[in-house]
Amino acid sequence: MLPLPWPVFFSLLSGLGTVFLIAYLWQHRRKPGANWFLLALVAQALWCVSYGVSLLVFDPTLRWAFEVVTWIAITWTGVPFLAFGLNYTGRGGLIRTPWFGLLVLLPVITTLLVVTNPVHELVWRGFHLDPVFGAATVSYEFNAWAYVAIMVGTVFAASGTLLLFDTVASYGPLYRTEALAVGISTLPPGIALLIWLFGLGPVPQLNLSAALFLPHVLLDAYAFVGSGMFRFNPATRRTADQSAIEALENPFVVVNTDERIVDLNPAAATTFGVTTSAVLGDPFPSVIAVDLDVTADDQVVAASVDGEYREFTVSTAELRDPTSALVGYTLLFQDVTDRRRRKQRLEILNRVLRHNLRNDLNVADGYLGIAVDRVDDDELREMLEDARTDVEAVISMGEKAWAFERAIDSTTASPSAVELRALLSNVADLEDSRSGEVEITVPADLVLTTNRAVITQLFANLVENGLEHSNADRPSVSISLERVEDDIAIVTVRDDGPGIPAHELAVLDRGEETALEHGSGLGLWIVSWCVRTIGGELSFETDARGTTVTVRLPGVADSNTARSGEQPAVSRQ
Repeated sequence: MLPLPWPVFFSLLSGLGTVFLIAYLWQHRRKPGANWFLLALVAQALWCVSYGVSLLVFDPTLRWAFEVVTWIAITWTGVPFLAFGLNYTGRGGLIRTPWFGLLVLLPVITTLLVVTNPVHELVWRGFHLDPVFGAATVSYEFNAWAYVAIMVGTVFAASGTLLLFDTVASYGPLYRTEALAVGISTLPPGIALLIWLFGLGPVPQLNLSAALFLPHVLLDAYAFVGSGMFRFNPATRRTADQSAIEALENPFVVVNTDERIVDLNPAAATTFGVTTSAVLGDPFPSVIAVDLDVTADDQVVAASVDGEYREFTVSTAELRDPTSALVGYTLLFQDVTDRRRRKQRLEILNRVLRHNLRNDLNVADGYLGIAVDRVDDDELREMLEDARTDVEAVISMGEKAWAFERAIDSTTASPSAVELRALLSNVADLEDSRSGEVEITVPADLVLTTNRAVITQLFANLVENGLEHSNADRPSVSISLERVEDDIAIVTVRDDGPGIPAHELAVLDRGEETALEHGSGLGLWIVSWCVRTIGGELSFETDARGTTVTVRLPGVADSNTARSGEQPAVSRQ
């Protein structure tokens, strides 16, 4: 048998468990929502202990005093729990509003009315002892304020619980079990309190809410002690979501399914010259004068911003609730005016250089060739030949640039399977006019999933650079597969030239040219751009024997020969 009446035992046990929970959570008191939760637990502990002790007190006056303390504790449980729910889920700003201050008035008023109840009896009347199960239970008739105080307090607690359930729906498994445990824990004592308030059950004078705080304490202990609920806080994620949108430099607008503005960030308000509070709820087309279909993505729209013509790309996305129902759209604007103007200028310049300059240079090259053949003066002929060489170099540079442009334009297509040795053989065949030798030591079955045009330009420029700058009587370039690591082929290109000057490599490392330090041409730049485009890596090593360029190429398909090291050599002369 229990040493105390069972209602007393379980009420005091709930209070003792709450005290231990307070002691454990004290270390988290600076975490979002923790102080409010601790305050709710203090009220809960007072509720359980005062009611448990009161059931041992049969003196009417002293029993009335304990009942007052229990009522005060009941009154002060709901508001702190609501504040905990707001703060823990990232809505702490609402606590500092005048509206929340009005909510706090309820327990303040109730406390005053309960203490002074013998004067006005607005809370209850007819207080008398009505023992049951050997405990000093009491009976009295509830008046209007009793129903108001308990029902509104219950609404506060239920609202805090709903906020935790919203966390479950919105933030997923990181907070799911803990939030569910705390939310469900409020149900047993809450239901018991309402049963007592409305006089239901066979013993209406017995308030079982204090005893039923025991499962509440156990569930809270699981959430906060076993799972560390305060270690991971949804306020962090919610604040991050809000801050990311607020701090976004690009205009961001949220509309509902009727295309009415629900939210917009400061960048959108500034860009389109509106005030957020003034346009919320207004139709989007009437506020932001752009021709836009919210259901289509990747649109380009024009708008007047501060009297200036601007162009924006607009990315739209559907907003769906947890049931997958469509509730609205997000619109992200990116100002591309300068980029589109720059692209237009480059296209015009490119067209002029491609057609006019190339044609004129070809004509000049032809005339220089005729002049060389007709001039008898050796010194003048040498000068004309130098000029012709320079013109041909410019034409070659232009051809490289145009070939690279075509390769880059092809990157929008999906990668394809490329047999590397076959591709390299074609590259070597194109260089046979340079009277050099290209040796390829790459397995025939090494296949890369990559962009064919880009990788062709990569090796064409490496081979051309090696042959062109060699001072050997018979220039040579060797291309070898060193090894395959995971899906990366490590290929080396070796030449017998004097080596790439250090200042040219420094320019590549820095990523930009200056007036005082620049490369001698486009070849190495194209190599660098190609490698970056396909997601590879590039390194150079120069010594007395020449230059070794190591290229790491991703996208290797399964190749037994490549991995076994069988590398038959193929030479092109």
